[in-house]
Amino acid sequence: MLTAPQPPSVAAVVFDIGGVLAAPEGAVPSVAAALGLPVEDVDRVYWHPRDAYDLGGPLAEYWDAVGAGLGLDLSARAEELDALDARQWATLGTGAAHLLDEVVPAVRAAGLRLAVLSNAPASMEGVVRASAWSRPFDALVFSAAEGVAKPDPAIYAAVEWALGLPGERLLFFDDRPVNVEAALARGWRAHVWRGADDARQHLVGVGVLPA
Repeated sequence: MLTAPQPPSVAAVVFDIGGVLAAPEGAVPSVAAALGLPVEDVDRVYWHPRDAYDLGGPLAEYWDAVGAGLGLDLSARAEELDALDARQWATLGTGAAHLLDEVVPAVRAAGLRLAVLSNAPASMEGVVRASAWSRPFDALVFSAAEGVAKPDPAIYAAVEWALGLPGERLLFFDDRPVNVEAALARGWRAHVWRGADDARQHLVGVGVLPA
């Protein structure tokens, strides 16, 4: 009796940061508190200029754009706000931290690899690379450094190159369906992040974590 061929086993687990590993509230509440403004006011102007910043745009241009949306001149506080922003985005959420406490030893014991794939500015990359939690990761791929961002196929190719693995051996978690769909289109295994408990179940299902 013929049996269907089994898919290649997972050789690496790849995580997004914002909305996945990062604390769920992100940086907007902290930026709003630093400015003494309502969170909704900052949230309204925070995201639109972010894409250019995540692609390597200048720090000053991003915070000038945020300030313009708020009717404020933030030029004198840009570096302060950016440092706060980067620290908040690089802080693990409690659930994600507990998950990594399980994943890191399991991955190491099985000879697997770990990677980050994040749309993020250079300042956030610097904080992540300096953080203790990122040390077990074999590859840290950021959009600002690559000059290309998810869901562009080129940034997924950059992860494959960094790990030396084909997409079909990679398991990816991202909170944005469009980014997951782009990974699937390259042949990756990809799963929409719905919290650490759901991710844990998925990792058990593919054999990365023990049942």
